[in-house]
Amino acid sequence: MLGTDELYKLLYRHMGPQNWWPADNDIEMMLGAILVQNTRWRNAEIALNQIKEHTHFNPNHILELPIETLQSLIRPSGFYKSKSLTIKTLLTWLARHHFNYQEINERYKGELRKRIIIFERYWK
Repeated sequence: MLGTDELYKLLYRHMGPQNWWPADNDIEMMLGAILVQNTRWRNAEIALNQIKEHTHFNPNHILELPIETLQSLIRPSGFYKSKSLTIKTLLTWLARHHFNYQEINERYKGELRKRIIIFERYWK
């Protein structure tokens, strides 16, 4: 039986990139995944556009934002207080690893999902 990784690789080889997630970079994709929780994509998109306008999705600039400013930017996505904490927590964790996704993947290979799932507690 194929595992998830093997199935993904097989599908990717046969179908190629699908480009269905509308993001220009990894930070935008991660923030979009957080902001779309419990809301419509249109509301998340408004919040993403406001973050982009203020920070250009530079993770260090986002981390430097006062929490109140971040909350104001993401307010259209709803649950802005918990989502702002999730964003700050995720970006702080990534910053500890210098935003080196390859290193993160290698270091936490089998447990990466478990590590990231802890951020879910802030969504509630």
